[in-house]
Amino acid sequence: MKNSNGIDVDAKVVKEIVGIVNDSIGDRIKEDVRKQRLRTQNSTPTRIWDLLNTSLCEHFESDDCMSYITKRGPWQMVMLFEKKSGFLFTFMREKRFAQLAQDSKRKNMHYLDMLTRHLNSDLQGSQNQMSLFEKRFNDQDQLQEAIDKLLKDLHKDDAIIQRHILVLFESSHYVLNSVRAVMIDSNLDIVAEVDWSEHIVAEESTIVGYTSGTSVMDSPTRGLKLTKKAAERKRTNPLKESKEGVKAK
Repeated sequence: MKNSNGIDVDAKVVKEIVGIVNDSIGDRIKEDVRKQRLRTQNSTPTRIWDLLNTSLCEHFESDDCMSYITKRGPWQMVMLFEKKSGFLFTFMREKRFAQLAQDSKRKNMHYLDMLTRHLNSDLQGSQNQMSLFEKRFNDQDQLQEAIDKLLKDLHKDDAIIQRHILVLFESSHYVLNSVRAVMIDSNLDIVAEVDWSEHIVAEESTIVGYTSGTSVMDSPTRGLKLTKKAAERKRTNPLKESKEGVKAK
C-alpha cells in the first residue's frame, strides 16, 4: 500500500492486521465473555489486549512478517516486524496515545518514547519545529539498555528495522470504528499517517445472542434464553441452572 507520506505497507498485511484487530475487539472478546459467563466486564478493556496479542502471534509467524512478544515493566505486548518495509509495528488505542502525547509531566520513558528515539530520531513533526527543546526523561540515559531488552528477540533474528509504525484504533460496543497507521517523532508528534479504516469489514456477529451495537451488559442472561421450565427452576433455586433448559435465541 503506497501513499505520499512514506508509510508503504503491503496491502495484504494491512488487511490482515485490520481484520485481526476487528475480530479481537468483536467476536473474540464476546465469545470469551460468553464462555466465562461473566456478569460484569471490568476486565474487558485489558482482556482485549491478550486476545489481540494472541491472534497476532498465531497469524504472523513467517519470515516476511513475524510477531514478537516483548515486555516493558509488567506489561507484555506484541510487536510485528515486516521484513520488506523494515517497519516495526506496535498497537495502541487512540485515547491512550492522546493521553501520552499531551502528558507533559511524565518523568520516565514510555516504550513509544524509546522506539521513536531509537528508530525515528531523525523525524520531525510540524509541532516539533516550534519546540526549542526535546523533552528529557529521568531514565533517558538508560535508553540503549532499555531498547536492547525490548528488541532482544529481533536482534537475535538479525532483523534490520528501519522505522517504528504505531497502529492506532478506536472502538465502541464491540465495533471497530477506525484504524490508522502513524509515524511519530521523538516528541510523539505525528509526521505521517495513512487511514486503514477502509479495510474494516462490517459483519453480523457470529456469536449467538449478540447483534451489532448491542452490549452483553444489556442482558443478564448473557445472550441466552431460558425455557419456561428452566426459568422456574432458577426462581426456586437461583444457584442451580440446568444446561438442558438453556437454548440459544
